[in-house]
This record gives sequence, structure tokens and C-alpha cells, in this order.
Amino acid sequence: MRRTLALLLTAASLLAGAVQAAEPVVKVLSDRTESHLKPLFAAFTAETGVAIEAVFMDQGLVDRVAGNPSEADVLITKDAELLEIARQRGLLQPFRSQAIREGIGADFIGPESAYFVDAYRARVIFYSKARVDPAQLSTYADLAAPKWKGRLCIRSGYHDYNIALFSQMSSAYGRPAAAATIAGMHDNLAREPKGNDRAQARAIYEGQCDVALMNTYYHPIMMDNPEQRPWGEAVRVFFPDQQADGAFAMRSAIGLTKANRNPADATRLLEYFAGAAGQSLMGRITYQHPTNVHVAPDPKLATLGAEQPGISDGRFKINFVPLDAASKEREAVVQMLNEVKFDLK
Repeated sequence: MRRTLALLLTAASLLAGAVQAAEPVVKVLSDRTESHLKPLFAAFTAETGVAIEAVFMDQGLVDRVAGNPSEADVLITKDAELLEIARQRGLLQPFRSQAIREGIGADFIGPESAYFVDAYRARVIFYSKARVDPAQLSTYADLAAPKWKGRLCIRSGYHDYNIALFSQMSSAYGRPAAAATIAGMHDNLAREPKGNDRAQARAIYEGQCDVALMNTYYHPIMMDNPEQRPWGEAVRVFFPDQQADGAFAMRSAIGLTKANRNPADATRLLEYFAGAAGQSLMGRITYQHPTNVHVAPDPKLATLGAEQPGISDGRFKINFVPLDAASKEREAVVQMLNEVKFDLK
């Protein structure tokens, strides 16, 4: 009897220890830059005691979660259109949080509250301060004009950033106009599309081209890097279409998977990304604009577009193309790129 009781007490003690040792965990799948998200995860864990297990990948995020829905509680994407595609494929569930709705601007909440945009950056024109008068610049479509022949640099047209840009363009202006702009940009290439966004600024610095399409956050990132600062100093930022509907914004986003096993803690993670602390930290790390209406952008964004009439404190007019509308244009945009063999000069 005593031995049996001792065994039972030992088993109970081990079980209690295991329960006590177990901590709440939220599993995240993301195609975002790992070094950008880890500080936010660490701050969230320090505040809540909830651990984050994250898997980072470059491409195929939606297909991966479709193939293994239970792998992740939360999806975080650099391109919000991917979460819209995930929503349309039935992979997400709505968040239920008044705190998120009170903080995040309505334009940044996805259909059915399936996700929200946690930060945004504009995809704009970077130009040589030595060789280009900003008065020559106006719209995205103008980059297809003959005056830019042999003067345009861009990364692969098939990269998510450019697919997102061209998809919004196709939705906003119509497919014929988008196809004409894509074809004209291809005709004006100074070299084959290659490298990342910062490689385009380097090409401007080296005199290979005069204008490029890039995301706004790369300017302060380059200025922070001693090796890349000359590239940043050689260029200026121009926000297109400010006299029309506005510049297109690249939006990153976060949402709950339908297979979520820990909805309470996963929702707490979303609330952290939407709150003042998370939004401010995100802005300092990534130099993106906050989507929480109560949080100011990082001061380094305030200098962007300073030479451009109508731009002050880095604030610009945004063309808010609905993500569900833009996502419907992706296949058509890929076909446009294929028709002109965009990545070949």
C-alpha cells in the first residue's frame, strides 16, 4: 500500500511539474524578415509570458498553410494580398477584438475582419538627385514615357512587391492601362531586372540608371548603413500620383488561421501588433508607417519627399485599392509580364 501510494504521489508530482513547466505557445508562420519580427516577439513574450514558435520562409506561405493547416496559429506576411488570398481559400478566421478595431484605421482592416494591416510603405520613384529634376516626375504611368528610355532600374517584375504594385495598378486604372505601363517600363529598362530594391539605388549611384521603383523604407535603411549610405545620399524619393488618386502602398498584415489551437493567446499577439507599443517598435525596426491612428511615424520618414510640393513630414496621399480587388488581378498581371518578357531586356 505504501509503495503504491508513493508511486501515485511521484506520478502526481511529475504530472504537476510537467503542467507547471508547460507554457502557452503561439505558432507563427511568416515570410517577413526574421530580424524584423524577433524583437517584437521577444517584447510580446516579456509582457505576456506567451512564447512564440516561428517558422520563416521566403515563398509559398499560403500553399504551405493550406497543406498543413495546424502548423500555424498566426500568419504574418510582408504582402497583405497573400492574406487576402488565404482568406479567399478559407484558411483564416476573423479576429474578435475591440482593441484592434479601436486602434487600427478602418482602411487597414481586411474583409470579414480576417486580418489587418500592421504597417505599410509606399512603392515609389527613387531618382538621382544629380541627374533628375523632380519636376520631370509625376505618375507611375509616366515611367513608360520615351523620356525615360534606358534610364529605369527595377528588381524582377515577378517579385511580390512588383506583383502587388502592378495588381493595384490594374485594379485602379484597368488592365489595358496597366499592360501599357508595364510594357513601357520594360522598354525603358537600363538593364535586366535583378537584385533587391537597394541594388537599384546602388545602380543609380553608379550611373547605370536615373530612376527606380523601390519601397520607401529602404532610404532610411541605407542611411543607417555606412557602406550603403552613399547610395542613399545619391537618391531622393518621389511620391507618384499625388495630384491624382495617390501612391500605392505595400501593406504587411497579420491574421489568425482557421486551425488555430490557441485563439486567446494568438489574439493577444494580434493586439500587441496593433497596439501603441508594438506599432512604435515596428516603426523603429522597419521604418514603415504605422496603421494605428494614435501612433506617429518614425522621424526618419519625415524627410522623405521633402523636395516635392504637397509632401510634409513624409505624409502622402495613398490610393487605397482594396486588397480583395487587387488579388483578383495577380494572374492577369503575371500574363502581362510574360507577354513582354519583363525580366529580359
